[in-house]
Amino acid sequence: MTNHWRAVAHRIVAGLNVQPGELIQVRDHIDHPDMLLEVLLAVERAGAAPLIDQQSPVYLNRWLAEASPHAIEQSGRQRRRLMEQVDRVVSLSGGIPDFERVAPDALAAWQAMDEELTAIEEARLLPNLIAAIPTAQRAERLGMTLAELEAHVTPSLLLDIDVSRRLIAETRAAVTGRHIVITTGEGCELHLHHGDRFWHGDDGVIDDEDRRRQTIVSNLPAGSIYTTVLEDRTEGSLYLPQALEATDVVLHFKAGRIERIEAASGGDALERWFDSHSGEPRRISHIGVGLNPHLRTPIGWTIVDEHIAGAIFVAMGENRYMGGQNASSLNHDFALFGASLWVDGRELVARGNLQSAIFPEAFESFREDRQST
Repeated sequence: MTNHWRAVAHRIVAGLNVQPGELIQVRDHIDHPDMLLEVLLAVERAGAAPLIDQQSPVYLNRWLAEASPHAIEQSGRQRRRLMEQVDRVVSLSGGIPDFERVAPDALAAWQAMDEELTAIEEARLLPNLIAAIPTAQRAERLGMTLAELEAHVTPSLLLDIDVSRRLIAETRAAVTGRHIVITTGEGCELHLHHGDRFWHGDDGVIDDEDRRRQTIVSNLPAGSIYTTVLEDRTEGSLYLPQALEATDVVLHFKAGRIERIEAASGGDALERWFDSHSGEPRRISHIGVGLNPHLRTPIGWTIVDEHIAGAIFVAMGENRYMGGQNASSLNHDFALFGASLWVDGRELVARGNLQSAIFPEAFESFREDRQST
């Protein structure tokens, strides 16, 4: 098992493009000592120094329950100072904190601190690689055993970089066009306008070209293309089987914003969630298509599911970190399965399936990569 996590840690450090002499913040949002140890060692082997930001669920739950708001604010002073020195960020994602146990004033102090740290990170354009790490807590939430979750996720984390880049190159060539339509549910069509925005490819590596384009956030699992769209041109409707706790949701867009929400249940709570965020949370941040051949079926974990080959994802809120113009405290992705995507009248994804006639090399990559597992 140690070798298993060592390989993932090596992939994380390679993807973040860690350089000797740098200070690398390692955000521990998981309760997984073996994985944390391997990432720290991988950073050290690259000649850099790791700086742990400990906010795993167990740690965060106790910290916010036991510390006063004043103590949290004072901790934030030093965290801000350290953030000014960090060169790159690794985010180990997968934990689920329990904020219901936290006093409102302590939670408010932590959220204010977190927003200040995020502002520093964004202003400095720090590369951030977010890795989905299976944990016992996440597995229980998904109704799986930890072994099942690891078997599902780990091969996708180790997708070969060259294979990922081949998939991205071919798919990016196929999506050339300006008018994008996403069809979901029964009769829901969302019309988006691409303009001259760039289709980014998430190969799980943040290189110098990515930094020049300000696409400074990447994911593991990798394997997707995504783009911002003209923020004030989106029209139509988007169906989501579930959005947070709301079910059978239809988002109605006009002039780029959600103007109305329909839902079988939970619609009012969804409205309040959007309203709780600053900026323009009701505008599209970006859309994308998953390409990872190791992922076949959704499990309910968005960062993983949105990379399924043929999945379509739609994000709301902030997009300036990828070259867009929308500012918001919200940045949330919704993964769609069985949806279709059209570009200038050409159907590229049909009910959740990439069209083999349009992506012949991609399908060959799928076969090669699946045969290697």
